[in-house]
Amino acid sequence: MKAENIMTSRLFTLKPDDTVADALQLMHSKHVRNLPVVDASGVFVGLFGLRRLSHLLLPIAASDLGRYSLTDLHFLPDESVLVGERWQEIANHEVVDYLEKKKKLAFCEPDTKFPELLALLEESKDSTLPVIILKGKKRKLVGVVSAWDILESVILGRLMDNSDGTSSQDA
Repeated sequence: MKAENIMTSRLFTLKPDDTVADALQLMHSKHVRNLPVVDASGVFVGLFGLRRLSHLLLPIAASDLGRYSLTDLHFLPDESVLVGERWQEIANHEVVDYLEKKKKLAFCEPDTKFPELLALLEESKDSTLPVIILKGKKRKLVGVVSAWDILESVILGRLMDNSDGTSSQDA
């Protein structure tokens, strides 16, 4: 089984100049956690998702601590007013300002086999792997593989029992 057999290719995407508010509205209406951002020619620019949004909504002091520990936030007041104020600050900013950049993301290609997909997904912070085709130095987005896509494949029995992740169709 390869990424092309599992990936979602009908994508909801953002443009770099879409706002954070646009992104949240699309995530909410389409029930997705992550949205790829692509330029006009379909080249992958980055990923914007709920993980990034939650970091943006934390008060500035807490977001600075984010790289160390977000498990002990007892010092934060339990008021949604602060989150609302942060939302007002960021809602109209372009998503391109807040992307998970290409350098930090794991990628796969359509012919990436299942065991490697699992390993890449495990190392991905956003539980979404962009599926790209390299065209020179540019990464053309053709789909995404999420943990849900893999789970659906397993549940629906689309994966073969071969230990190396290949099926008779892959040979």
